[in-house]
Amino acid sequence: MSYRLHLPLDFETPAAALAWFDEAQKAGLIQDGVDLFHPDALDAAQHGFTARDLIVRRTSDRIGKLAVRAGKGIRRGR
Repeated sequence: MSYRLHLPLDFETPAAALAWFDEAQKAGLIQDGVDLFHPDALDAAQHGFTARDLIVRRTSDRIGKLAVRAGKGIRRGR
């Protein structure tokens, strides 16, 4: 069994959220193999996520184009 932590953090932009995420991951606070994503239609239907929500999910479970780092104007790599 595993537990998930949901953090109500607010950022001005997806780029700011990604910068925080990358620093937390480098510091070992966020496990490898996950990334920051925009929610898909299923997330919205099941959990009520909106376009202003960002979620952390396993990279193997998601389509790469939904990754925040894949977005226009977002820096690439870690």
